[in-house]
Amino acid sequence: MTDKPTRVQILERGAALTAGDRDRTYGPPHLNFSACATLWEAYLSAKTRGGAAPKITAEDVAHMMSLVKMSRTFYGGYHEDNYVDSATYEAIAGECRKISVGET
Repeated sequence: MTDKPTRVQILERGAALTAGDRDRTYGPPHLNFSACATLWEAYLSAKTRGGAAPKITAEDVAHMMSLVKMSRTFYGGYHEDNYVDSATYEAIAGECRKISVGET
């Protein structure tokens, strides 16, 4: 058992996951989320039969993935992974923004 507050445990777990296994498996989040953004834009363009799809960025992908995790909290029980993943997606969103404006 740990004396750390739950919020610290959640953030530490997210940091360990994104900088560890997930980073090794999927590569840098900015690159992976940029690819996802391209696919989402193509999907939305096809769905609107070639209409104007919104420009989606890697940062947008991170925010929307966080929303998926948030929506899962609407249903009963406590599932820590929803909070870990949501916090991690928001951290990735910040990293994506920083990269997109040319700061590394």
